[in-house]
Amino acid sequence: MRAVNLVPVDQRGGSAPGAGRSEGGAYAVLVLLAGLAGLALLYGTARHEISSRRVKAAALVTQTQQAQAEAAQLAPYTSFLAMREQRVQAVSELAQSRFDWSYALHELGRVLPKDASITSLDGTVGSPAAPSSGSGATGAAAVTSATPPGSVPSFTLSGCATSQSEVAETLTRLRLMNGVSGVTLQNSSKASGSAAGSSGGCPSDDPTFTVTIAFDPLPAVSTTPAGPTGAAG
Repeated sequence: MRAVNLVPVDQRGGSAPGAGRSEGGAYAVLVLLAGLAGLALLYGTARHEISSRRVKAAALVTQTQQAQAEAAQLAPYTSFLAMREQRVQAVSELAQSRFDWSYALHELGRVLPKDASITSLDGTVGSPAAPSSGSGATGAAAVTSATPPGSVPSFTLSGCATSQSEVAETLTRLRLMNGVSGVTLQNSSKASGSAAGSSGGCPSDDPTFTVTIAFDPLPAVSTTPAGPTGAAG
């Protein structure tokens, strides 16, 4: 008689035939599925990163276009600023080429001795080689508020003093004026006899004098103005 095993096959202690093959196939399927899942994950990540970079690139292109549009709108202002700088420079050059007559008169009043007085004063602007030293009627037409660089402004003044020593003191004091390059005495005399009392408004016993005051030549546009060519202080 043959023995019969009544225990179900899946509950028996031994392995059923073909169990190892089925389990190996299951593992292979699982590994394949895991690999596919990993590839899908990598593909999704790469696709998301590419999409994100495309969005950033589009945003940068938009910002670039906006910046270019703003730059185009500001171009007229840039041209205006350049024109403004040119005009400021032109005004500055014009101001530097002007002789400050008011400052020169201020300096004259500052240094003039109290015992000397002025009866006439003429201002002229001559060439660098030959500054005007004649009368006011001769050089009055040369006076101008804007002169080319290198021109030499000058004063020709007549006056009287209480004595010849005071005339000498006046010459010394006139050389103290800011911007003066030279002081020349044209004449100094004392009226006598019938000429007394007709010396241009000066007392009959006071000597009269005529002096030419030459200032520094006007500077070139690129240099800093000195003396009376600067702002009146």
